[in-house]
Amino acid sequence: MAASSVRCLVKSLISSHRVMVFSKSTCPFCMMAKDVLSEAGVAQPKVLELDHIEDGPQVQDALRELTGISTVPNVFISGKSIGGGTETAKLYESGELQRLLTEAGILKKQEDS
Repeated sequence: MAASSVRCLVKSLISSHRVMVFSKSTCPFCMMAKDVLSEAGVAQPKVLELDHIEDGPQVQDALRELTGISTVPNVFISGKSIGGGTETAKLYESGELQRLLTEAGILKKQEDS
């Protein structure tokens, strides 16, 4: 697939899914990011396992061009990269991930009692 087509695919995936994870199935940081998202209440994020597709290396190149991040996972919420596994875990621990997910309409707002 041409580089421009891969860039279009990546941009389309990011814009059409409120939570998008670019991952590799055997990567421990990718597993951590997916586990943290699940723990935070994201039932089924859209995940693209780059080691399962022919254009995986090109997708990773396109992500580097878009975000400056050349590693996986690369986690997007509402079209914005929040980083990888470690960053996702830190955002969860601080409560910021839940705020981002609530703003994205993934989590329901907690009612103040």
